[in-house]
Amino acid sequence: MICNKKYTMLRGTMMKKYIVLIMIIISAMFLANCQNSDRDVYQIVTTLFPQYDIANAIVEDEMTVKNVLPFGTDPHSFEITSKDRQYIEESELFIYTSDALENWVRDISLSRTLVLNLELELDFEHDDHVHEEHDDHVHEEHDDHAHEEHDEDHDIHFWTDPDTMKDMVYVILAHLIEIKPSSADVFTENANHYIETLESYANDLENFLTLYRNDNLTLYIAGHNAMAEFGEYFGLDIVSLFPDFIPDAELSSLELSRFMDALVSNNIRAFFIEPVFDQEPLAAITIQSALLEQNQTVFYYELHQFHNISQEDFENNVTLFDIFENNIHHIKLVIEENYGKR
Repeated sequence: MICNKKYTMLRGTMMKKYIVLIMIIISAMFLANCQNSDRDVYQIVTTLFPQYDIANAIVEDEMTVKNVLPFGTDPHSFEITSKDRQYIEESELFIYTSDALENWVRDISLSRTLVLNLELELDFEHDDHVHEEHDDHVHEEHDDHAHEEHDEDHDIHFWTDPDTMKDMVYVILAHLIEIKPSSADVFTENANHYIETLESYANDLENFLTLYRNDNLTLYIAGHNAMAEFGEYFGLDIVSLFPDFIPDAELSSLELSRFMDALVSNNIRAFFIEPVFDQEPLAAITIQSALLEQNQTVFYYELHQFHNISQEDFENNVTLFDIFENNIHHIKLVIEENYGKR
């Protein structure tokens, strides 16, 4: 009886071990199957909305794109989280603007991720924004993803220049093809369509501006000047309220006074503000109220600088071209208000 009890206990113990072992094997097989099923799902991580929009438009449903900057957040005050870091480190392709704008990148481990630093890859030498023809496989121009020479004479907000934005499309395309060459044809077709759309919007604004080619067009922005490259491309002089990179920064009375004096002396009736998420445009309201006390009525319109979009815009599938179209509409309104309709 004692032997039988011992045998029964031993058999029970062994059965428990076998059950645990079987559960471990099943779990391992399940995880392996999950990994295999996700093998063709790639993740691209970007830092600003222009990169996100370009990558998303090129890959469509072929790959997944994550913008690490939360929608509705100012990039100049963004602080990376541990979850953001994980997204980046586990991605197939990480696209960021520059070491100057995203200085936190140096602290991230990117050993297994293909990295695209746009500032180092782009060609900032444009001859009067003459649009050069690109073949259907322009990504070949960016083999090895390196330029021997890098021009540092450019604004930190270089993506506002349509020519530079076109180059961004081509460089991003090349890197996307590198991580998924089987989709090269689809990616290239989508990239070319993106370029064509961008050029059509730029041509629309250029055609409008020809009506004012004899005027020295100046646009006033009650915010920081992130549109210098945009202004240079279209031949517009852009005057900003303050030079730093913080929207609606704490204003000094001197800055405010100089800006309002410029509006009054140049008989400006409409100016621009930059997007401020979930808050009132304090600088614009202050200026408008102060000038109203001087019996001068001024209006303001938003001039989007493409950094980011609101959460609501994201949920409504707003694209970079929607922003571009809205900017063009507002620029036309402001110019017609200040210089007359033509």
